[in-house]
Formats: sequence, structure tokens, C-alpha cells
Amino acid sequence: MALYPGCIQGFFLSYLLWQKKHTNREAIRFFIALLLTLSILMLLRVVYQPAFFKKFAEIILLPDVILFLTGPFIYLFTRALLRLEPLRGARLYLHFLPAIVHVLVVNSFLGLHLKGFLHYLDMRQVLLSFNLIEAAAMLSLGVYTGLAMRTYLQYREAFYQKYSAPFVGRFLRSFFITCFVLLAFWLAGFVVKIVRGKPDYAVYTLFWVLTVVAIYFLAYKIWSTPAILDLPVLQDDAETNADDDPVPESELSALTQFMETEKPYLNADIRIGELADALQMPKHQLSRIINQGFGQNFFDFVNGYRIRAFIDARNGPRLRHLNTLELAYMSGFNSKSAFNRAFRKETGRNPREYFTQPAG
Repeated sequence: MALYPGCIQGFFLSYLLWQKKHTNREAIRFFIALLLTLSILMLLRVVYQPAFFKKFAEIILLPDVILFLTGPFIYLFTRALLRLEPLRGARLYLHFLPAIVHVLVVNSFLGLHLKGFLHYLDMRQVLLSFNLIEAAAMLSLGVYTGLAMRTYLQYREAFYQKYSAPFVGRFLRSFFITCFVLLAFWLAGFVVKIVRGKPDYAVYTLFWVLTVVAIYFLAYKIWSTPAILDLPVLQDDAETNADDDPVPESELSALTQFMETEKPYLNADIRIGELADALQMPKHQLSRIINQGFGQNFFDFVNGYRIRAFIDARNGPRLRHLNTLELAYMSGFNSKSAFNRAFRKETGRNPREYFTQPAG
């Protein structure tokens, strides 16, 4: 009952995401591959009939290769989502080598043993081989999920060091934890099967229910958080910009005047493209002015104005009845954590220290 809606929803969400226009198409492709991989596996579990297993063993065993594809797709999706350099050629295909080996071993060797065409292994050895394959599949999922989570944590740390803005990819941590929970239930079912000599279908059923939940969770987050597909490459434009000519003073003055008079930083969701449109200049030109002219990235440049607006409001008599968080929201921040990081980055102290201790 859990698999039917899971696989249908997976196919439907894959179609919707493919039709929707996204800037990070590579991440969407890997995500859809992951979504379809799990959906197909669930569909095959739904239509599985034990009576046909031995007769069509080499065909029925083939879809289990998906177990070796899930981990690589999670890892590659994470890399693409975080704008890391894409893997090409042998570096990419190497991650699919276990799946290829699985197809060759299972379909050309174990499958033929089950059909009686080969007799190198007895049934006990065949069952042992299947247990080793399942253990290898769990190991693959665990290793790749671990690699993906490490990649995510490294990116998040670098993001917070570079930007004082909220990190929209926080939900990925919950997704990785969900993957490890799924792996734990899979491992529990595997251990029970080894100890008892037969599988405990209650544990495996729970595994599939959680798989459906994971699919819903990840797909919903990708659909409802389009900003996740616009995560920045963690490298300043100034670092890669080959134009070393100084930014004209007139451009610096025009941007400063616009920020002080129009106060676009009060919009908590302002993006560099929107600011460039308001200034009627190309995005890359505005990025160059901020990076080279002010020596900052876009988020820190905007947050600097927000912090100064907050300090002015905090020191003024008109808004003293508001608390710190209310003033932070009025200044353009959309979260307490983003405000605290930006304040410390701008002033070197937290708000309490700044207003209670003299500078020195």
C-alpha cells in the first residue's frame, strides 16, 4: 500500500520538475535520475511475483542494480546542487562501476545458476552471494551518503565564512539524516534475515515506507524552495575576473547614492539581479563594481547597509521601544542567525557587546 502512491508520486514529480525551468539543470537531471531510480525500484517491488522468479531469474534480478545507483545519484546530485565542478569522463563513470559489476555478476552468473544452466555453485553459495551483494549495496549507499553529507557540510561552512545570508540548503541535513535512518532499517532487516535464516518483512516494509517519505520530503523541498537551485559558486567574481582596470569613481558614487536614497537593502529577498535591473546595468557589471570597487561580495555589501541602518535605529529615540529582533527585521534581515552573523562580521562584536562596551 505504501509503494503504490510512492512510485506514482515519484513519476509525477519527475515530470513536473523536468517541465519547470531551472537555472541548475545539472542538479535537476541528477535529482530526477535519483527520483526515477527509487520510483522504478518501488514499482518493481509492487509487481514482483515469486512464482516467476526462478523461471525469469536473470531478468528479475536485473532491476536490483538500482540499489547500486541510488548512492552515486545522491552524491552527484549534491555536488551539482552545491555548484561544484562537474565530474566528467572516467571520474564520472567510475562511480557507476559497482552497478556494472553487479549486472555482470548477477545476470550472467547467479541468474544462470538459479535457472540451472550453471552448476559451479550450490544453493547455499548462491544465497551467500546474494547476502554479500545486499551488504555491498548497503555499504555503497552508506559511503555515498557520507560523501554527500561531508560535501554539504564543507560547502555550508564555506558559505557562512563568505556570506552573512541565510543558507537555503539547510534542509539537506535532514535529508541525509533520513538516508542514514533508511540505511539503519535496511541493515536491521538484513541482520534479522541472517540470524533467523529468513527475512522479516515487517522491517523491510518499514524501510519502504520511509523511502516513500524520503521521496516526498526531498521532492517537496526542491519544488517549494527554488532558491536552492541558485546557490552560488563559492568563488568571488573578483577572483576570476581578468579585468584588472579600476572601477570608475562615478560608478561607485552612483551605486552608493542609490543604496542610500532608495534603500533596496530593506527588501529581505533582494538579489543581485534585481538590484542590477533597478540600476539599469548588466548583472556582471554590478558584480564587478561590488567585488572590485568595494572589495566585498554582494551579500556582505548589502548586509553592511542593513547593519548601519540597524545601528542608527537602535541609537535613535524614535524606535527604542522595539527589541533587537524587530529592528533587525526592519533593517532587511529575515532571520536572527543571519543578523547575528552579519553584525559580528561587520563590527567584530555581537550586538550586546557593541552597545554596552566602548570600542577600543
